[in-house]
Amino acid sequence: MSKEKIEDLNELGAKLIKAELLGDEELAASLRERLENARKSSQIEEPQFNQTSSKISKKNENYNREKFHKHKNRRHEDQEAKMFKRNYKYDEYDDLNYDDYATTSTKKMKNDFKFEKKIENKIEKEEKRTAENCLYCFENAQKHLVISVGKHCYLSLPSTESIVEGSCMIVPMSHCYSSVTCDEDVWQEIEMYKKVLIEMFDKRRCECVFYEMYTSENKYGHMIIECVPLGMNVSNLAPIYFKKAIIESESEWSTNKKLIELKDKTIRNTLPKNVAYFTVSFGNDTGFAHIIEKNEAYPSHFAKEVIGGIVDLDPLSWMRPRKESFSEQSKKVIEFSKWWKPYEFNKC
Repeated sequence: MSKEKIEDLNELGAKLIKAELLGDEELAASLRERLENARKSSQIEEPQFNQTSSKISKKNENYNREKFHKHKNRRHEDQEAKMFKRNYKYDEYDDLNYDDYATTSTKKMKNDFKFEKKIENKIEKEEKRTAENCLYCFENAQKHLVISVGKHCYLSLPSTESIVEGSCMIVPMSHCYSSVTCDEDVWQEIEMYKKVLIEMFDKRRCECVFYEMYTSENKYGHMIIECVPLGMNVSNLAPIYFKKAIIESESEWSTNKKLIELKDKTIRNTLPKNVAYFTVSFGNDTGFAHIIEKNEAYPSHFAKEVIGGIVDLDPLSWMRPRKESFSEQSKKVIEFSKWWKPYEFNKC
């Protein structure tokens, strides 16, 4: 309703009140009729105004929506154009037709195949080179340190000073990387050697600690299971020390489970192949395993460091073990052979 119409209604209303006060009934009736007509006419015009304004607002809204979609589509087209230019710039084909694209795809597949073949050949060469230069394959082993020879494995003593008297190694005769990847025949013979060593050292009032480490840095290296006999007075500390060392070895945010307890199962049916790991077991009892995520957390002397802490050894004895002379090596071989002879199961 406009300002002028509001003023007309107010003026008619004032005149009507004045006529009624003066008692002029005829004038009051005339003014009352005019006021009623004026009010009706204002009510009729008002919705017309609202209808017109709603049409205008709807038209504006449609225009804005259409403008937004145009802008959005144009922006999308610009992005597609940029992506097309970038892809075209780096693509291996020049003409944009399906025949060329198919040819390029085939070419790419061939290149990928060649690359994979190249990697495979490189791995084979590295494996072959590592096996040829391996000091633990039986043909290259130091035979004067060998105590027992089986069909698939042999028992040997270390060439350096033993961390504990009676320390020895179970080694597969042919080149294999870990307990998880070795053949079943090899594994069965390893288990047999373990069983006999446990029995032998039990008579000497010692308990065996067996450990193995397979790292990504030495993934083509020769598998070795080391055996360290600990006296009964300290052997009960070994599980506690190793558990603590394994848990503290990796960071708090490591991906894999820090400690895997080998309860009624072996490392072979616990871990997948080609995964770096450390495993330790204690006599006939089950042990622990851990998937290595950072090689620096597991140096080659990791287990010896833990054992050195148990038996209170000088750190140099496990960090830089002394190389023994031939006479010293022969002496410990003769001593160990005396212990082993009653338990030898590989009969000639």
